[in-house]
Amino acid sequence: MKPNFNKDNISITITPSSGLPIVLSSDDPAIRGIINLYPDPISSMKISPQLNQDITPSARAYADTTRFTANGNNDWYQTSVFMDLPISLPVGLTQIEITNGLGSSHSATLDIIEGIGQPNTFSTDSSAVDLDKAMFDSLARISHKTFNLQSEILPSAVELLFEYPADMPERIRDKIFVVNPLGERKNLHWSNVGVNLKILITESKGGVIDNINDYKFYITGTASNYLTFVSLQGFDIDGYPISGITHTLTSSL
Repeated sequence: MKPNFNKDNISITITPSSGLPIVLSSDDPAIRGIINLYPDPISSMKISPQLNQDITPSARAYADTTRFTANGNNDWYQTSVFMDLPISLPVGLTQIEITNGLGSSHSATLDIIEGIGQPNTFSTDSSAVDLDKAMFDSLARISHKTFNLQSEILPSAVELLFEYPADMPERIRDKIFVVNPLGERKNLHWSNVGVNLKILITESKGGVIDNINDYKFYITGTASNYLTFVSLQGFDIDGYPISGITHTLTSSL
C-alpha cells in the first residue's frame, strides 16, 4: 500500500548490472500508470476474520499480517506501478527503486536475460483495443481527502457536518462524492442539505467494527476543496453521545 504514490511525484531509478543508473522522472512516458488493486471482497482472507473461522488454511493469520502491515487499517490494496524497461539494459540483475520524495519507496530486483523483448500492449478483450495513457489514468486514484477518526471508545455511529461557502452555487456544490472503502463493515449515508454536507456512519452489524480506522472514508470532487469541517458526534449502541472523538482530514495528490 502506497497511498502517496502518483504519477506527479514518483521517480524511478534503474540500476543495471553494469553501467550508470537510469532515472525516469514522473513525466517520462515509460511510466504507464499507477493503479491500486483491491482484494476480492468475498475472498477468504476478507471473510474468515468476520466469521472467526479459517475458510481456507491460515486465512485469519494472513489477514492479521496484512492488517499489521497496513497499520491496523482494513482498507487493503496493492499499489502497482506499470512501466517500460529500457531496451539497452545489460544481462544480469537489475534493481528498480521507486520513490516519491515524501519518504515512501519500494524496490524490486529483476534478472535481465539475453534476447530482445517487446513492450506489453496490455490488450483488452477487444483485440483492436490496447490500454493507452488515458485508460491507465482513468484507473488511477484521483485527488481526494481522507477523513480519519481517533477515539479510545469505539462508537457504533458517527454523525458529521461540513459546510460550503454560503455564496457557492448549488451546481458547484453537487461536484462532490463521498466514498466508503469498507462497505461490508459500515453503512455511510451522505447528502447535501443547503450549504451543508451531512454524513451519517453506522456499523453494518453491531460489533463488527473493532478498530476506529474502519470509520475512514474519502471525499472527492472539485467541491471538496471548499468544504469546512463543522462538527462530529459519536454515539454508542444505545444512542447515547460519546465524547473525546477527534479527527484528521488530509489531502492527497
